[in-house]
Amino acid sequence: MARPKNYSVDDVVERVVFAFWQHGYQALGVRELEELTGLNQYAIRTEFGGKEGLYLAALEMYSDRAISSAMAPMINGGIPEIVAFLQSLVTKGSMTSSQFGCLVVNTGIENARVKSPRLEEAVSKYWNTLEDRFAASLRNARAVKRIDPTIDIDAMANGLVSGVMGVHTKNRVERRHDAGTHLVEILCNQLKSLERP
Repeated sequence: MARPKNYSVDDVVERVVFAFWQHGYQALGVRELEELTGLNQYAIRTEFGGKEGLYLAALEMYSDRAISSAMAPMINGGIPEIVAFLQSLVTKGSMTSSQFGCLVVNTGIENARVKSPRLEEAVSKYWNTLEDRFAASLRNARAVKRIDPTIDIDAMANGLVSGVMGVHTKNRVERRHDAGTHLVEILCNQLKSLERP
């Protein structure tokens, strides 16, 4: 008979999200993960499928929180909701602002070297969702005639995603949660200039 688990999977994942966010995928070895999770290598392998599975679980938790909270207002929002999201990227205490940048951006950059299809899929899913949220807000604004109807919404949404990546990268490089403030201001001013009275 299998022994009952003396740990919560969510608690284990919660403990490693920040560590992966701060250090990355490759920098953390099995011994460090054992210390962080309280699980041995065998348990990490059987519960999560190994280090990559544990990392994917952490990435999923991180992504789900951002999608269900920070991105949610844009589904039914307009330009003000996009602006609020962008400003949150450099606002102290915001769940989307950190001196370590963004776990998803960091994963995408690191995966250029790791070349994991599973990590690539998780990263793409996150950015596609963000792009969809930006596009939804822009379409809502167009529907109520708040922006020029000729604006290419898909191109604008795609460009905003690139801007978000840039903000997070700047934050991580300079180790400040607000290092990307100037880029956020440029993006927000551009969006506000599209609005009609």
